Amino acid sequence: MMGKRKVSIVSILALIVGLSGLGLGAYSLYNYQQFVNQVEPQKPLARASLAFSYSIPSTTWTTINFDVLDYDETGDFNIITNRFICPTSGYYLVSGMVTFIMQDGETIQLAAFREGVYEAGSLAHASHSDGVSTGFTDIVYLNVSDYLELRAHHTGSGSRSIFGNAEGTYTYLTITAVDNLN
Repeated sequence: MMGKRKVSIVSILALIVGLSGLGLGAYSLYNYQQFVNQVEPQKPLARASLAFSYSIPSTTWTTINFDVLDYDETGDFNIITNRFICPTSGYYLVSGMVTFIMQDGETIQLAAFREGVYEAGSLAHASHSDGVSTGFTDIVYLNVSDYLELRAHHTGSGSRSIFGNAEGTYTYLTITAVDNLN
C-alpha cells in the first residue's frame, strides 16, 4: 500500500508562483511579438528631375516643371503640379539644383518656395556663354499640408533653357524628412 503524501502549503505556493510566472512569461512574449510586428510608417522621401530641356522667361520666378519622378516613397510629390505636399509637420532636408544655358554676365537663381514664400536658395553668375549650375541644401520646417516647390529665375535678355538629361543630374529636387537621416 502506498503511503499518503502530505502536500505542504509551501509546495502549493511554489506551484502557484511557477504557473503565474509561466503565464507572465507567455504574456510578455505576446507583447514582445506585438511590438516587433508594429511597422513604423514610412517617412517622406522624394526626388523629381528634369530629363528634357525647356525654356523659361526672363526676370520671373518660374516653377520648374519636372518630367521624371525618380522616387516617391510615400506618394507626397505631385508631378502634375510639381509640388511636394507635406504629410506630417516637421523638419525636412531639401536639396535642389538647376542648370541653365546662359550668356556672359547673366545671373541664375534657384529657390525652394513654401506656400509661395522664398524659403532657401542660391544664385550663380555666368562668366561666359555656357551651362551654369547652382544648387542648395537646407533644412526647412514644414507644417502638415504645406506645399513646397522649386522655382528658378534668370536675368537673361530673353528666354533661357533649363538643362535636363536622362540621368536627372542637372536639374532636380530631393526632399526627405530629417527623421530618415537617423
